[in-house]
Amino acid sequence: MSEWHLASIRELLAQCTPQEREALFHELRTVHQIHEFEAVIGAPAEMILEAIHRAPELTRRMLRGVIADAAFRQYLDNNLVARGWTDITAVGNFAYDYKLDDSAGTVTVQVKLQRSERGNPVVRNGARYGFGPQVFMTETQKSRSGTDGTDGADKQTRPYRYGEFDILAVSMQPSTARWDRYMFTVGRWLIRGKQPNEIATLQPVSMTPDEFWTDDFSTAVDWLRSKDDGKRMALTAASATRIAKKQAPKVSAATHGKKATQ
Repeated sequence: MSEWHLASIRELLAQCTPQEREALFHELRTVHQIHEFEAVIGAPAEMILEAIHRAPELTRRMLRGVIADAAFRQYLDNNLVARGWTDITAVGNFAYDYKLDDSAGTVTVQVKLQRSERGNPVVRNGARYGFGPQVFMTETQKSRSGTDGTDGADKQTRPYRYGEFDILAVSMQPSTARWDRYMFTVGRWLIRGKQPNEIATLQPVSMTPDEFWTDDFSTAVDWLRSKDDGKRMALTAASATRIAKKQAPKVSAATHGKKATQ
């Protein structure tokens, strides 16, 4: 078909009513596949989207995390490849989502989504983490839980551990309405969890770039590759004490009295 014919079709489409364009679209959909996943799952894109729309909130929240991962792939193609980065992520189950390489070495990236509730970004008191008045939040844990019984102790395998990924990339879509906006930090800087080598599940995300968070991937890589003398985010002393009290096992008055008489 020539460019003249295509131009004529576009001109005719511009003269159609919305109802006429919709009818033509449905005719085209009978012969045009939007994505190969339609063939994989055996359902048209419209049916898949309707199923997602009707799904429980937990399912949709999980899907948004999957979209954040896929969006980073586009971010890589549109921004990082031009800067010399190559995706060398192998097929398999890893504690990171992407393994990237440039002329200076490899960097592993874990992608998470900014936390939201009822469609709004979660905002918390930043002072408890040593940040500004307010911070966003992100949840860093693996999708499946379990225990590791090595060394005579059952350690939870769902929390990440230091060294499992280099950089945390947090999709800021809930607050920016865009899937190509990220805040980055160095994995070893994240707040510690209950165990010495464990990363806390909930992490504060600065609202603007600062000494821990940046919106530029290259800056995060520079931080990763520089000496930082053990720099790390941390709860303030008062907040850490409050959390410790909440986590401490409760002893009933009867039990306490019994121990006192022994």
